[in-house]
Amino acid sequence: MYIKYPHSFRRNLKMLATGVACILGSFLIGIQTAGDVQPVSLIQAGGIPYAGDVDGSGTVDMIDVLVILDIAQGYESATSDQLRADPIEDGQLTVDDAISVLSRLSIQ
Repeated sequence: MYIKYPHSFRRNLKMLATGVACILGSFLIGIQTAGDVQPVSLIQAGGIPYAGDVDGSGTVDMIDVLVILDIAQGYESATSDQLRADPIEDGQLTVDDAISVLSRLSIQ
């Protein structure tokens, strides 16, 4: 004996089966390609060109020293671009970084 289901039930069942097939397919594809992902390297074009240039102006000057001191005192928080321009390259902007920039400016 054949049971005739309403049209909406059959349509919902087809949509459910299609959804499950899509989820399983994307999962299987993701598992196969997960090992092929390469790490993203830093793009140099948008980076800060000089160590100590925390304001991004292209030159190291007294403004950079003031910005470093503001960050060291906690008045501002350092952005990732500013941390990349760390003159001592220890991952922090401290008073030692400001002194390093000042000594470099006094030599110029």
